[in-house]
Amino acid sequence: MSTYRRIERRVRLKTSIFLYSLILKRLVRKVARRRPVRVMFYVNNLSMWKNDKLLMLLKEDSRFEPIVVSLLYSRDSLSRKKDLEEELLTHFNKMGVDCLSGFNFKKNKTLPASIFKADIVFFPQPYINNLKDIPFNALLSYIPYGFSIEDSPIFHNSLYQNICWKYFAVSSLQKEMKVRYNYNHGANVIVSGDPLADYFLDGHTPSCSNWAIDDPKLKRIIWAPHHSISSTDWLNRANFLKIADDMLETARKYKDKVQFVFKPHPMLKDKLYKNESWGPEKTDAYYDAWNTMPNTRLADGNYVDLFITSDAMIHDCSAFTAEYLYVNKPVMYVTEKERIESFNSFANECFQVHYHGSSIRDIETFIDNVINGNDPLFEKRTALVKEKLLPKGDETTAGNIYKELCKIFE
Repeated sequence: MSTYRRIERRVRLKTSIFLYSLILKRLVRKVARRRPVRVMFYVNNLSMWKNDKLLMLLKEDSRFEPIVVSLLYSRDSLSRKKDLEEELLTHFNKMGVDCLSGFNFKKNKTLPASIFKADIVFFPQPYINNLKDIPFNALLSYIPYGFSIEDSPIFHNSLYQNICWKYFAVSSLQKEMKVRYNYNHGANVIVSGDPLADYFLDGHTPSCSNWAIDDPKLKRIIWAPHHSISSTDWLNRANFLKIADDMLETARKYKDKVQFVFKPHPMLKDKLYKNESWGPEKTDAYYDAWNTMPNTRLADGNYVDLFITSDAMIHDCSAFTAEYLYVNKPVMYVTEKERIESFNSFANECFQVHYHGSSIRDIETFIDNVINGNDPLFEKRTALVKEKLLPKGDETTAGNIYKELCKIFE
């Protein structure tokens, strides 16, 4: 991007932030008078959704009317969109929450947010920079779907993050980055905690439905590859193309000792469809192989129970670098580096309690250690979880966010 274009973008962004600030107080007063306040959650897919507990708190309060609206990726095929929407409808209907389609399948286009007449809108991702995609007649809010582990303004200074009425930060470090990078200097940021923590700490009995075999003698290992397989990706550090075939062979090799779950990032399949060396046919065959071998399964959706019931994980996903630590089990980051430069200080602490490797030989060494119960990083990992991940005090993250939303009535 040229210097002129960067300056032009900065001016447009600052102007939009200023203009929105002029209407924000009026919007707050307007919404405060409403009964019930219609709170709309846009959801891309169940894998990224972590706010069931907040949804139920709002549902139980007659002052609020929570609804869920599907926001499907334009890059996905029509059949993929239909599958994702069916998953969302099934999940939220079971909870007794209205789930509406945000996509017109006949016209193959996303419906405008304004038709849902929401008072408060939560978008699932914060990278919106186009004014036409934002409903300016509603209070905009955001709850991160994972830890912010990238130390770069490109992840923190979007239009949406600057004009949000409430930005619910996972940690004080996340707030510090907003103060440092955002044009509004983090004025809208509230540290509420990680919504995912509520699921790991609620003491529920986890489902083992993701695993192929009910046999405690077989170790359960997740392989979770990221989607950043292309040189044009912002991150470009996923190792999938390098180890994909070897991982299938490894699953076969360890069939009497280990069962695996293939947990790809939701965007990986689409990237593989468009990859010259893969394409739809090879990609579908590969995914099918993981779902049909005797000791393997494919998992695509909510992963809390999957993490809890696993014995270890192998991955190269940014968010999982912190999130898998909640279960405090051996975890390997597949990378050729001992440090990832774009990680912030917290992410690097999490990275250092991972085992590292780049080859299938390194991965099999890790698997052998899991089988034999060798985990020399256990103490170091336990200390980090206690000091940096577990919530402080008695309140849940959902409770913190709910209380903050209730302040509008004061």
